[in-house]
Amino acid sequence: MVRVTVAKQVPPINSQQLRDTFKKYDSNGNGFLSKAELENAFKSLGSPFPGWRASRALHHADANGDNSISLEELDDVVNYAMKHGYVLGK
Repeated sequence: MVRVTVAKQVPPINSQQLRDTFKKYDSNGNGFLSKAELENAFKSLGSPFPGWRASRALHHADANGDNSISLEELDDVVNYAMKHGYVLGK
C-alpha cells in the first residue's frame, strides 16, 4: 500500500491584505501601531516569537524613532512581513 500525504498549503496574501491585517490591530484607533499591537498582529499571523518579530519590525520600519509605526511606515512593516513569509490562515 502506498500512502500519499498532501500538505495543505495556504496561498500567500497580497500586500494590501497584509496591510489591512496590521491596521486592524491598532486597538486604540490612534493611527499608530505600538510594539504590543505589532506583537498581537504577528501572533495572529502565526509567529512563534511574536515579541521578537515585533521588535525587529520596529527596528526595520520605525524611520522617525518614536517606537511606533505610523500609516506612512506601515508599508515597510508589510514588506518586512512578506519577506519573512507571513501569510493569513496559518
